[in-house]
Amino acid sequence: MFRREAGDLVKGSMLAMAIHAMIDFAGDRSGSFRMIECEIQSHDAYGTPRKLFGEFFGVIAQTVREILGNDWSPEVDEAWRKLLRELDSLVTRAES
Repeated sequence: MFRREAGDLVKGSMLAMAIHAMIDFAGDRSGSFRMIECEIQSHDAYGTPRKLFGEFFGVIAQTVREILGNDWSPEVDEAWRKLLRELDSLVTRAES
C-alpha cells in the first residue's frame, strides 16, 4: 500500500528507510528509529489504520524469513518476535 502514485524508486526508498529504522530500533536506537513514530502520525493523517501500519513490520519479517530459508534459526525467530512485540507496543502507545 505504499503511495499508489509513487514510482518504484520512491517505494524502494521508503522500504529501505523502514528497514533502517527497524534495525536502529532493534539495536542502538541512535535516532533513526524515531522515524517510526513520525510515520505513525503521518499515516494517521493518510487514514491508514494503526493495525495495518503495525502489520507492515510483520510483512517485512516474513519476507526476511522467506529469503533466509533454512538459515532462519530459532534464535533469529525469537529476536524477530521480540522486535515485532516492541514495535507493536510503540504503535499502540503512540495511539494514546
